[in-house]
Amino acid sequence: MTIGDRKIAPEIFQDTLDSTFETYDEWLDRVLRKTLTMLTRSGIPVDRGGPDNRAVEETLREAGNVLEFEISAGLPLHGAVPQQMYEDVFVRLLSMMPNGPGPIRNVHPYAEFNALCHRLGLILMATMADAGILGDGTADIPRLIQTAVLSGYVGINLKSSASAASDLLNRNLISIDPGWVGSMAKVRAVSRQALSAVARELIDLTSSALGRFALDSLDMYFREVVETDQPTLVVFFCDDYLESMIDLKRFEAMLRGNRRLILLFVPRNGRYGNDLAVQDIPAVLAEKPYAGVCDLLRNGRIAISGNGPRAGCIDPRSVSDALIDEIDCLGAGRRIILETKGCRNFEMLRGDLPMPWYAAFNCNRALSIRTVQVDGSPVFLRIPPGLNAYDGFMMPRIGRSPSYGTAGVRFARMTTRALYDVLCGDTYRRMLGRLGDEYALNRRLAAYCRRVRKPLPEAIASYAETEWIHGQGK
Repeated sequence: MTIGDRKIAPEIFQDTLDSTFETYDEWLDRVLRKTLTMLTRSGIPVDRGGPDNRAVEETLREAGNVLEFEISAGLPLHGAVPQQMYEDVFVRLLSMMPNGPGPIRNVHPYAEFNALCHRLGLILMATMADAGILGDGTADIPRLIQTAVLSGYVGINLKSSASAASDLLNRNLISIDPGWVGSMAKVRAVSRQALSAVARELIDLTSSALGRFALDSLDMYFREVVETDQPTLVVFFCDDYLESMIDLKRFEAMLRGNRRLILLFVPRNGRYGNDLAVQDIPAVLAEKPYAGVCDLLRNGRIAISGNGPRAGCIDPRSVSDALIDEIDCLGAGRRIILETKGCRNFEMLRGDLPMPWYAAFNCNRALSIRTVQVDGSPVFLRIPPGLNAYDGFMMPRIGRSPSYGTAGVRFARMTTRALYDVLCGDTYRRMLGRLGDEYALNRRLAAYCRRVRKPLPEAIASYAETEWIHGQGK
């Protein structure tokens, strides 16, 4: 889905039937203004102290005109900008406007927030050790996975609407005092006691009902990855700064426990929101808790890519050739497992991949709720090779959701929960048992779905009754 879809079918972007209707022009004006405000408050040098009202209006008008430019026959720029990436695109676009806020080469609006997360992450390591989650030679891998995912709630009140907040649901489980990130001096002034309290709150969340995975593929992850008996490369696309600090320690424990595993760790190739950038890696690895990670780097068990996404999420259309070469080189003679963090990576990738894909995130924004059909809880998903995680977002079905129980919610025609129902059903299991090749079966099913123009839950029954039973699926 692109921002241009807001012109064609703006109602699709109403999360519920009674959400405020917003045209493309109204949405664009609101979001561009918000982005311009963020940029001019983030330390960018601006002539005359900032754009005046006339300059602001001219900048917004010019930005809107640029989005109308055709990048190929019949395809305007707005038709090529994914909904999940508009904030990154708008930051770049506004920086290039003659009356805009100026160059953005050194802009890092979340610098103070990430500096606070760095301090918090180090304290969290000690707190997890006290809680028995992390220790010398031992680690509670499921709790580490859960803690990392739930850490996305830390300071969610300070994150942009593009990455977290939603009209459908915005659960501020672990809020941060905005005064803590007012400047680097204020970050340094936050007491260790205050940060320890946040760390304990996060760990407590892992034991509460709110912190449980609503969809959980951990058992399969242990069989297929953690305890695998096959040489395996995990290609891991990280997300938030704090979450990534935890994930690095989790992978250290996994690799020490299983010598058949190696890791390609892929941070962002640049500053995008509060995500971990490749530029942040040296500062993290310089800290004492990461000495073991450094050992694994030196021994070739971990590789860190400098060729990750140049945006706040993966864009499958523009994956770096250098990154593909890294995967091919490290994956030679090994099974490859893909693992991603963050809801936008999930929404952008969608599925239909040639390898198993694990994805973990909190369903705390409208698009996640509408595609997964999980409301507020974290998920740890396995999307089988050859299948999509969700389908039919532009052809929604109306349903109810706990955070918005009084109105209909526009869910994707096939949500991830519906996919899981199929995968756990007798029909799919019989097919898989008969063929014995997960990827081959899923490719056949996907081809059949395209032919009959139905999502998997609607198509699988007729497939079983016709093509499979009559031998055409052999």
